[in-house]
Amino acid sequence: MNNTWYLNRFATVALGALNLQDGQNLAIKVEPENLDAALAVATMAYRRGARYVELWPESSRLERCRIDNSDGAHLEYVPSHRQARNQEFLEGKWALLSIKSPVDPAVMEGASASRAGVVARAMSIADQQLRRGLSNDETQWVVMAVPSPKWAAQVMAMEDEQQALAAMWEAMVPILRLDRDDPVSFWQEHGLVLDARAGDLTRRRIRTLHFTGSGTDLKIHLHDKAIWKGGGAWTQGGLRFAPNVPTEEVFTTPDCRKTSGRVQFSRPVRVFGQLVSGGWMEFKDGAVVDFGAQEGQDVLGAFLDVDPGSRFVGEIALVDCSSPIFQSGLLFHNILLDENAACHFALGFAYPTCVEGGARMNDDELDAVGANRSRQHLDFMIGNETMSITAETADGTTFSVMENGRFTL
Repeated sequence: MNNTWYLNRFATVALGALNLQDGQNLAIKVEPENLDAALAVATMAYRRGARYVELWPESSRLERCRIDNSDGAHLEYVPSHRQARNQEFLEGKWALLSIKSPVDPAVMEGASASRAGVVARAMSIADQQLRRGLSNDETQWVVMAVPSPKWAAQVMAMEDEQQALAAMWEAMVPILRLDRDDPVSFWQEHGLVLDARAGDLTRRRIRTLHFTGSGTDLKIHLHDKAIWKGGGAWTQGGLRFAPNVPTEEVFTTPDCRKTSGRVQFSRPVRVFGQLVSGGWMEFKDGAVVDFGAQEGQDVLGAFLDVDPGSRFVGEIALVDCSSPIFQSGLLFHNILLDENAACHFALGFAYPTCVEGGARMNDDELDAVGANRSRQHLDFMIGNETMSITAETADGTTFSVMENGRFTL
């Protein structure tokens, strides 16, 4: 199989996940180096009736250049046209495909954590309206990834980048199910399985989840309005779409005010592009009160200081270790893939749609149910084959959700 085959299959899955409508505009957020993937999607989108396809280039190399070389007084600047673009996107009900593929996973290594935090804070403020609109599912959005040479070389531990690229595409085939006769139908059916699991968890009205294993003893509390989701989503206009491909998780919005205990990261994670490994956190009254890491502790601290909500949980997600990503044994250095390998929590903003009536709630109402309103969101993996999860309902009934990394429901 050649690169054209992979890219065409990728485009097929991407547009199927988006459920792009005839005459709809499409924005593709992409690193310039991954233009081939964007072009494959755009070509197929136009042939299927897209009105207009626009690239939103976001270069990690250019961002590193700015962090290293800009006058510190200029790091908070964001041009006003970015917010105007976001507003037009939401008002016009465009669809968004984000191709989250690091062209160089190490591009941010050694960058100033504090300066990177300033840039991240400014961009999160500028994109607040867009982030709120997407988290409320006002229109379709999908996050996917394609291999790139330097990224593949790191993931596959191979010196020859072209050989690594071919090997990583082969590794991605079963993960994206590109080898299926109809991968779009697979993801639709898989989404229904996850949706059924999420529905079961919602009906059980869980109030507390207790995670134990491999250095973790963590309690996550849920509000009585919590809704579990998984597999797919619906826009406010009634269109079905799949926000993440691949996806293996069911997730919900916790009450961020009540998290307690200690958690040990089971996988490294990139924070502001820099690797954090051997990380841990302690929670009290919802907030991170202590933390550490074998590597990347300074950048982890910078993340926690972006805004007050950065120290509070905004999402809890359950992933079975039968996930093809977990079974691959690979660390992808890409949160889209790594979060679908293991149970995880996110620090930062919550998804209002995971709270009953949340999409219609104002900020005060979201605060009242404990939905985090931070300007950022990042997942931290905690699951592995030793993880156990026990649930407790409002009436004190307890039951097992997961044993040894596998669902027991």
